[in-house]
Amino acid sequence: MSRLIRYNNCNKNGLLNIYKTGVLSTSTTTKSQLFINSNNNNSNSNIIEVHKSRYCTLSTSTKPASEDKPNLIGTISNIFDKVKKKSFIIDNYFDQQPIHTYNHIETPLSIKLNNNVVEPLKILDPLNILGKKKSNELFKIVESDLSQVTRNILDTLSVGAGASSDYAPYLSKKTSPVLVSMSKYYFELKGKRIRPTIVLLLSKALSANVQKTQIKLAEVVEMIHTASLVHDDVIDEASTRRDVLSINQSYSNKLAILCGDFLLARASLILSTIRNSDVTECMSLALAELVEGEFMQAKSSGVSSFDHYLKKTYLKTGSLITNSCRSAAILSGADQNIVNISTEFGKNLGLAFQIIDDLLDYTGSAEQCGKAVSVDLNLGLATAPVLFATQEFPQLEDLIKRKFSKEGDVEEAKRLVAQSQGIEKTRNLAIEYVNLAIESLLKLPQSDSRDLLIALSHTVVTRTK
Repeated sequence: MSRLIRYNNCNKNGLLNIYKTGVLSTSTTTKSQLFINSNNNNSNSNIIEVHKSRYCTLSTSTKPASEDKPNLIGTISNIFDKVKKKSFIIDNYFDQQPIHTYNHIETPLSIKLNNNVVEPLKILDPLNILGKKKSNELFKIVESDLSQVTRNILDTLSVGAGASSDYAPYLSKKTSPVLVSMSKYYFELKGKRIRPTIVLLLSKALSANVQKTQIKLAEVVEMIHTASLVHDDVIDEASTRRDVLSINQSYSNKLAILCGDFLLARASLILSTIRNSDVTECMSLALAELVEGEFMQAKSSGVSSFDHYLKKTYLKTGSLITNSCRSAAILSGADQNIVNISTEFGKNLGLAFQIIDDLLDYTGSAEQCGKAVSVDLNLGLATAPVLFATQEFPQLEDLIKRKFSKEGDVEEAKRLVAQSQGIEKTRNLAIEYVNLAIESLLKLPQSDSRDLLIALSHTVVTRTK
């Protein structure tokens, strides 16, 4: 018998952790065999053939029939039970659906190749529109919907939570004026609004009109993102945001934390009114992973691993865009294939967006970005530019391990990054992910909205703020 296994975990040496004593041999070739003992004797064993880096087949290998024991079928079933208990997903190849988690982020070629000579990657431009679409053109087709999203958010924050619910035992008509003022603070400023724009453009690309539930989804996404900014500014002790004083500076850290919590609570209330359990699960997952990503960043202890960096990047930023795209596709009534394509698009675009953000922390100015730069190094964080620079200047590893804590560490790291290919490699890394996002979009039916999403993907890696 032979079944396909899609596995979620492997250690840094490529070994599959299937059973504590079950991995007897492996190789680094594209197809290798791992043996799992079903019990303490060696009468029956299973062979897993590993293909590339994600899929493998489980087949039964037995001794000659004369040596077989009568409970062979039971033994095989027991093996499958053990594999399942170790969180392995066993299914037929053609039945499987992609899982939108970090476990399925492929390691880009730019990380695998440790080259000091870097050729700039070309941005995929299938429509010959690179640089030809201005930012206001990207928003024009959904401008009225974006304005509606902003109005709805401001209206929601102005009334008591009970006014939005059919189940509130007590209708609180008003919210504290101070809390209203704080929670509206960033929404009344001119932000990128890229997340609701992605949701609305994708919604229009998948159906003729944007539905009310998709408008609500865009509101939820923007509120979750804004809440994360409020909390970020407290954690990072930031003083500015979008060219103005941050909420924690204008009020206090305690009030800012409560403001962020309030935004998340109100976003959850709007999410519940969409009345779609799949969407609720997706967006709840995004919120949980966002917090996990923030926690990874806060607890990082001088880690210089790209695997750690990409995981944190996905959790902190990529997951929200991934799950919002998946949710938009679900609400459009699209089939499973289109939902998965939309998910892949969101995942890769989200990763590219954050990688460029990390790049701008080295190359941008405070005036351009509307916030302080060189923040990551001052916070002790090792992002893509310095990780790539470490390939040329190994002494950076000591600075990373002590989180740039000694006097002169930040300046030395910036100097070495500038002398290295770190900036160019980081830009190439972002372009790799954007190209993957564009490839996903090309699998969708052609429409003006889809083409604008391609143009928006271009701006993600060409932006300067």
